[in-house]
Amino acid sequence: MLLPLLLLPWAWGAFASSPPLPPASLLLRLLQSTLVPNASASRTEGTALLGDLETHAWDCGTGRLRFLQPWARRGLTPQQWQDLVALVCSYIADFVRLQNEMAQEAGRGYPFVVQFSTGCEQPPNGIARPFCDAAMDGQDWVSFAVDTGRWVVRRQDPLARRTAEVLNYNRVVAVMLQFLLGSTCPQELRSFVQHGNASLERRERPVAVVFVREPPPAEPPMPWLLVCRVTGFYPRAVRVAWLQDGEEVEPGWRLNSSGILPNADLTYQLRSSLAVGPGDGHSYACRVQHSSLGGRSLLIPWERSRHWGPGLAVGIALGALALAVGLWWRRRRGGDQTPAGNTPKLANS
Repeated sequence: MLLPLLLLPWAWGAFASSPPLPPASLLLRLLQSTLVPNASASRTEGTALLGDLETHAWDCGTGRLRFLQPWARRGLTPQQWQDLVALVCSYIADFVRLQNEMAQEAGRGYPFVVQFSTGCEQPPNGIARPFCDAAMDGQDWVSFAVDTGRWVVRRQDPLARRTAEVLNYNRVVAVMLQFLLGSTCPQELRSFVQHGNASLERRERPVAVVFVREPPPAEPPMPWLLVCRVTGFYPRAVRVAWLQDGEEVEPGWRLNSSGILPNADLTYQLRSSLAVGPGDGHSYACRVQHSSLGGRSLLIPWERSRHWGPGLAVGIALGALALAVGLWWRRRRGGDQTPAGNTPKLANS
């Protein structure tokens, strides 16, 4: 009775036609983090990402630059790469020095962390959008507006306002940032896309399963939690929705999501849950949309599979075992009926 389970389409997820996900923007980001443990020390490290591919990594303390993709050297000469890293590290050092001085004046303690997110985003049809955002201890701080060449406050804090005021006095740095973000960044983005196209086009299809978590008995009864676990997909962009009687459930208190999380094999995972009334009579399904599915959706109904719940994977494994045992037993019986002196031969698989 276990073997038919393997043949049911909902055991693996059925496909249905679906409008494709909108094309994603291409994003080139430089992420830099500086730890300031005390007034006389700091450590800055950075990494560059094209989409979610790490392309470069550097250490401002040693000046060492590492190329993390075979095509990451393209676009600039080795000396130009080193000059660019030195320039970035110099700007970061000046910013950290400024924050250090102001923190001491304001009586703020140590340690603190300064973070930068700098780069440009290329929409599918449009002009590249440069950005430069700074944070303090994980909170928005100031940003550089490339079009106006001025720093603007992102957090209503006296220290943030003072930071923007001082930075806006240095017009030389502002002009250089406008050039790097408005010209150099889009140029390198286009170069990376051209040479790293094979890496960018990598596609890994998601695997999804639906199970239920029943609450302990209570009065009045607590809602059940349907969980849709989606994993193994790449690239990162994915859309997971719940359908009730074929209609998408609107955002609200019933829905919850883990957010997109990384896997060790450089793919991603996500869990989406839906609170439902026990025995409410509705049918439910989890719908997954991803670029690897070719414009279709992966549909995993719960109503049919809820009797197996978390044991679905066990049932599939037992079904595969039953199939293997059946084939072995058939071959064994066939061997027993072979006339003496004849050696049975295995067919080529």
